Amino acid sequence: MNGDLFRVAGRIIGHSFLNEGPLLHGLGQCLFPLLVKNKEEDAIVEIKDCPDTDITDIVCLLESQTVLTVEEIDQINNLALSWDMPVYTEESRRLLSAQILHHGVIVRRARQMAQLRTGLKDTGVLKMLKERPDLVAVLFSRSAEAEMEAQMVIERIIWPEPDSDEEDEIDSYCSASAFLRQYIDTASSVQLRHLVEFWTGWAVLPEELYVSVEKDLTFPVASTCFTTLKIPSSCSSYAEFSQNLSAAVSSTDYGFGRV
Repeated sequence: MNGDLFRVAGRIIGHSFLNEGPLLHGLGQCLFPLLVKNKEEDAIVEIKDCPDTDITDIVCLLESQTVLTVEEIDQINNLALSWDMPVYTEESRRLLSAQILHHGVIVRRARQMAQLRTGLKDTGVLKMLKERPDLVAVLFSRSAEAEMEAQMVIERIIWPEPDSDEEDEIDSYCSASAFLRQYIDTASSVQLRHLVEFWTGWAVLPEELYVSVEKDLTFPVASTCFTTLKIPSSCSSYAEFSQNLSAAVSSTDYGFGRV
């Protein structure tokens, strides 16, 4: 990638770390050696580290026990030749799989990682990581290990106020808000993370979370750009509200943020 966008990203990550801001979750652990030592050979790559489905499809073909078709071999060879690698043979099947995976994950991102290192160096964080390599896992903690608690979410919520003084509307606003608070209070860390992903587009809590109570909604929807969760006022029970919110949150498994 041209430019210094990843250097800027490195500076942002470094300054956020130094000022106790949000950390970056989800950087593949195989990339850690490139940050600390800048040595590609130290990286241990697994197929889950590769976000490119076209590459993982090739790797899965090579690692399978099935007899490959002519079309599949052509597909493998086209990718291998484009990366100046030897063509497929049955004897080199496993070796070619490892080479393709390493190139797809490590080599293709070497320039971006070098820029990220430079950005971290600008903030002084890189020197600290070299002296304490174990801190890399703290700076770039795994998303699955990022614990989220109900109070962390609730204290950031800007709760809505009714638009009128009508008793029915006030009751519906209070009821919907109470249902949402109950959902958050009883949710697990994983459920809360999925809720925040649905609410904001990613699993890092912003400073403020907004709630809007809508009359014409059946299922909750999110305006991620404005960190606003729109919830229906029509639910007559917590069970109905919880079921509808869970269904809406689960849509992120296939939609925004999961592509």
